[in-house]
Amino acid sequence: MFRTKRSVLVRRLWRSHAPGGKEEEEEAAGESGAAVAEARAPACGGGRGCCPGKAGRGGRAAASAELKALTHAVLKRLKERQLEGLLHAVESRGGARTPCLLLPAKADSWLGQHWYPLPMLLCKVFRWPDLRHCSEVKRLCCCETYSKAHPELVCCNPHHLSRLCELVKYQGNHRLCPASNPQS
Repeated sequence: MFRTKRSVLVRRLWRSHAPGGKEEEEEAAGESGAAVAEARAPACGGGRGCCPGKAGRGGRAAASAELKALTHAVLKRLKERQLEGLLHAVESRGGARTPCLLLPAKADSWLGQHWYPLPMLLCKVFRWPDLRHCSEVKRLCCCETYSKAHPELVCCNPHHLSRLCELVKYQGNHRLCPASNPQS
């Protein structure tokens, strides 16, 4: 009946998480989640789960549920003021100058068999769902912890991190500018 301000902030934060890419868009467009999960399920048992007596879990749906549960567990540990700052950063999409969200560096999180540092988890939830490794991001200079080494605290504001671009390798003898032909 009555909700606390913290639980309202956590719900608002979860509603503004980044979409999961093609899979989530397909499910939102009306395709059945079971068909998508079946297409991604490992082929050990003819499309069923690993145990013939049990039905297989939907891979993408289970991972999404685990991610939601882990995110809620992390967000519920934050103070109301920290939640408001994170919500402001997420809703402004980095457009507003927001303070650092300093959390203990030892408070890491496990999602299934994968271990995520808190900054990477929040970036995965609120900015880049396809983020795989913490070496893909770099701290921005606007962050308080940019040049300082805080052994016990780390900034978890997802908009204080920038994603590194992957280098594109050109195969063969491709030119970058086809208009600059030396023979014409």
